[in-house]
Amino acid sequence: MANTNHHPLTTLETGKAAIVCQILTGIHGKALTNRLKSLGLVSGKKVKILRKIWWGKTLHVKVGATTTIALRDEEAKLILVKPTDS
Repeated sequence: MANTNHHPLTTLETGKAAIVCQILTGIHGKALTNRLKSLGLVSGKKVKILRKIWWGKTLHVKVGATTTIALRDEEAKLILVKPTDS
């Protein structure tokens, strides 16, 4: 069960940072979870929303200090984060 302090990555505002808490297994199963982990989306990693592309429901996300990725809304909803002050 998800912690009430954890929210889907999609709820984070542009420019805001958070810490990854958990990646849920969606309809794609472990394959997607493993792919997200290989991109650096692991528990404890800091992420930041750089941009939200509303027409395609895509997020441009900074992972850690150097990696940036694009995520579809469906996958980003599976990433639970805890917002940070910075």
